[in-house]
Amino acid sequence: MVSIWPGLANRAHLSTRLAGEVLLIVTLGVTLAFTSTDDPFDASSSAPSSVAYLSVSGDNLNSGLPNLLSKPHVAIPTPPPVAVIPTARPVQLLIPSLDVHRAVEAVGVNRSGVMNLPVNAWNAGWYQGGPVPGAPGDAVIEGHAGYPGKPMIFGRLVMLRAGDKIIVVLADGTRQLFLVDSMTSIPVGTAPPDLGEPYGPPRLTLITCTGHFDKNSYSYSSRLVLEATYAGLI
Repeated sequence: MVSIWPGLANRAHLSTRLAGEVLLIVTLGVTLAFTSTDDPFDASSSAPSSVAYLSVSGDNLNSGLPNLLSKPHVAIPTPPPVAVIPTARPVQLLIPSLDVHRAVEAVGVNRSGVMNLPVNAWNAGWYQGGPVPGAPGDAVIEGHAGYPGKPMIFGRLVMLRAGDKIIVVLADGTRQLFLVDSMTSIPVGTAPPDLGEPYGPPRLTLITCTGHFDKNSYSYSSRLVLEATYAGLI
């Protein structure tokens, strides 16, 4: 059957098609509206609040964020303290195991190069031309041995053993500790090759008489040389 309103039918068909197109456009617009902000490649969209951005700027160098391009921090070791070289002269000599507690006098040498004796025969004599005890080099201290049966300050020095303590008190109040290392006997008129040297590790040499005693000349045939190593301040 032929419709008497063909134009109306065509308009109705056109209206239906237009309505569908409008619905499609509206649907597409709604879809884009929900997806545009989630598109990670959309430069116009704002970044989600859960995403953090690290800017490469000078401000980050002082921040708590790790700087992978900076060099690792290397701790510089603290240098050990420099030891003070003593200069005060010795004033007392202590040998605890022998109960020796005597004053120390400064002495020189005579024209023959032999050490002078202390003014007080019971005191020790420190060779003032050599190092101070505790300073680099060999400090030399002498003392009388006494006579057979009548020992004086160093009369029992031969009884000392390795490791025994010898303490030298300086004029500034410091106490320099030495430990007995060795003991030897040498002929009268000779001396160890390094006696009184002003260099090398701090050390102490004690000298006294030993050997055969001549009653006529009241002298001994040998010299006792005791070497002690430095053990620091006490």
